[in-house]
Amino acid sequence: MRKIFLACPYSHTDENVIHHRFLACNKVAAKIVESGNTVFSQVTMSHPINLALEKTEKVNVGKMWAPVDAVFLDAMEELIILDLDGWDKSAGIKREIEFYQGRHQRVSLWSDVAKEFD
Repeated sequence: MRKIFLACPYSHTDENVIHHRFLACNKVAAKIVESGNTVFSQVTMSHPINLALEKTEKVNVGKMWAPVDAVFLDAMEELIILDLDGWDKSAGIKREIEFYQGRHQRVSLWSDVAKEFD
């Protein structure tokens, strides 16, 4: 069983784009689980919580999630990036790539590996 950290671009000025990214991430996470693998989908977990945040300003949301993400980054064994528009501009995804590459663990784009989960 593969242990996958699923990365996806999240932040955007348009709330509809954020919601689309959330839904797309959920579909990919479901496909990974249905294939018999383990997945931690950061956007799937954090988006509903972000909507409920009352005390944290939007500019501080990423900082708030960093220590939570660190726990799951360490627990998973590979990174798959949902390569939606903007993924290559995401500072968070860049950090996640560096983390897994630094550990010599697999880093893949979803568009390159999706067929592995059919």
